[in-house]
Amino acid sequence: MSETTELPEWLWIVIEKDGELERLFGQHEQEKDVFFVPAFNSQEDGQACLQYLQKMPERKYEIHAMRSAEVINTIEPYNYQLFILDSHGRVLESLAPAPEQQ
Repeated sequence: MSETTELPEWLWIVIEKDGELERLFGQHEQEKDVFFVPAFNSQEDGQACLQYLQKMPERKYEIHAMRSAEVINTIEPYNYQLFILDSHGRVLESLAPAPEQQ
């Protein structure tokens, strides 16, 4: 991933709740075959953008603040990207996983 120093200390992310299970909410951009976690610069942007994200009807979604470094550490092993989106779902910044070391 990009250096965490380039990111704000905190981001707003979507938490997906499936019964008692809570996890970071991931998305799949089918056209480019990219998996990513949407993040936002404000809670309001995240709340407004929820309507544009692909969700499962039986699950609940909440916007939570989370440290950027913690988000990156959580998604990195799964090769997810981190997309910072605006309130309309447009990508403001895309942070891809670093290439694997041989």
